Amino acid sequence: MAQTRKYRIGCSGSGWGIWDADGHKVMSCYTHYDAVEKLYRLMGWNWDPSKYRRNY
Repeated sequence: MAQTRKYRIGCSGSGWGIWDADGHKVMSCYTHYDAVEKLYRLMGWNWDPSKYRRNY
């Protein structure tokens, strides 16, 4: 059974951020990497930075 996402990462005029399912901004982030790390913490997942591959 798949877990439904409570939050999503997006980019706005002020930078990267995390929004909830209702479209309200939960927190601001400096970079996409920072946003992914914070999303993992919010969702209660284990963050392993060695598995995160940068595309840039």
